[in-house]
Amino acid sequence: MPETAPFFRLLLLLLSWIQTVLDVLDAGKHRLHRPAPLNSSTLPGVSVIKPIVGIDDNLSENLESLFTSTHPQLELLFCFESSDEPGTEVVQSLMEKFSNVDAKVFIGGIKIGLNPKVNNMAGGYAVAKYPLVAINDSGIYMRPDAVSDMAATIMQDDKMGLVTQIPFCKDRTGFAAAFEHVYFGTSHARIYLAGNCLRFNCPTGMSSMFRKEVLEQCGGFEAIGEYMAEDYFIGKKMAKLGYKSGISAHPALQNSSSPTFQAFFDRVGRWFKLRLAMMPQIVLVEPFQDCFPSGAIISYSLYYLFGIDIIPVLTLHVIFWITVDFMVLNIMQNAPLPFSILEFIVLWTLRELSFPIIFVKAVMDSGIRWRDKVIIVNWGGKIKSVSYD
Repeated sequence: MPETAPFFRLLLLLLSWIQTVLDVLDAGKHRLHRPAPLNSSTLPGVSVIKPIVGIDDNLSENLESLFTSTHPQLELLFCFESSDEPGTEVVQSLMEKFSNVDAKVFIGGIKIGLNPKVNNMAGGYAVAKYPLVAINDSGIYMRPDAVSDMAATIMQDDKMGLVTQIPFCKDRTGFAAAFEHVYFGTSHARIYLAGNCLRFNCPTGMSSMFRKEVLEQCGGFEAIGEYMAEDYFIGKKMAKLGYKSGISAHPALQNSSSPTFQAFFDRVGRWFKLRLAMMPQIVLVEPFQDCFPSGAIISYSLYYLFGIDIIPVLTLHVIFWITVDFMVLNIMQNAPLPFSILEFIVLWTLRELSFPIIFVKAVMDSGIRWRDKVIIVNWGGKIKSVSYD
């Protein structure tokens, strides 16, 4: 007869894991997709910094979504690395179309460190006139009330220094777009919802908002210019001063046109390299946040400890995992999905099976490729060098 102590320890661990899953689902259901505050006129003004590099077919749609924001006090600060960027023409056209919107263009940035994105945004940040500052990537589509919702979230608590929109996807056509949709609505969403429940520091640079006075207490942009993953270090520095970070009710809707599998794998691999540089211990636990590696561990453990067959345990594990992921995806979507359940199962399986490839490739190549640049990052997240590919 097996000893009872390992069984009860395993049971307690399982119950704790199930409770965490339920907390994540509850947080998503009750935190996301709330109506924005009706009286947004009482909210502070927001300066939105929009760094733009390159162009795609959806750029005009994404930028126009900010021009049509319902937030009453808003300025848009568009930042380009050079005047040759094709996106400048799109911005100028929209500024003429929406001449009533306070919008400015900044060219060349200010060199304050090795992070090219921070340098590009520095000119806009230097003149931002409102107490709340948002950073919003060019590939993000914003709901009309999204800025007001982020402002309301950050103002609900005097110690809230930073608010993030959970990365998700706008409905798009194509298999690669659906693949991204499933990834950001399941495994990626789980991390952000769980991190918010457990008060982890997990902001995203795609779409975030912070109190300018708090960032100035941390040293301003100069304090983050030497780091890659500036979003993470903004949150980390604010946490050291006792400020909290939270999530907005509306996800960040990525809306780049014609997504490809190669671009997706490169981006996810780049993020993993950054996590590895900032927290080297992550390499030991990162693989176990996915279904099949964790399923192999628990099924073999039960077989080794109690002689329970591996196949039934692994099957139940996968069924439970994919069911929970489907529930999280529907919470994130808050509307009918743009694909069927069968398509979801296929896409989810491909995503789970592709992780080991991304993991190995990221570990083997230390260089972080971002557009036309190769960035080498030291342990701790500081940038060592930037070169052109």
